[in-house]
Amino acid sequence: MEGMRGKVRALAVGLTGLLASAGCHGNSNGNSSSALTASEHKYCTLVKQFQKPTFPNNPEPDQFSAVMTDYVTRNAKYFEDLLKVTPAEIKPDVQKAISTLRQVATGDISAYDGLNLAKADQWEEDHCTKQ
Repeated sequence: MEGMRGKVRALAVGLTGLLASAGCHGNSNGNSSSALTASEHKYCTLVKQFQKPTFPNNPEPDQFSAVMTDYVTRNAKYFEDLLKVTPAEIKPDVQKAISTLRQVATGDISAYDGLNLAKADQWEEDHCTKQ
């Protein structure tokens, strides 16, 4: 059971980490054009508004799933709005992250296995300012 708790904690940190960057600026680090499009700016603004779910200490899998179910339900419109403005180059990563959140909310904690958000994380680091 301790291994499951560790996986639950890693899932909470990993999945919410993708959207945890905040704020935007007009300059990338030279990786693409220097100004954000309106859509990219909206994406950064939405990322800044992202709120992580709140978990009890060492949640049991059923507690984790209950929190995630409530979280995904309450944030459905936010996720839809985010996907509408997600830059094409990272859209597959963001779609996968949201899909994984939804799958985990059904109790399938293994959905996190193999999720790689490095490209989206890098895009946000290059284009959105951390606060």
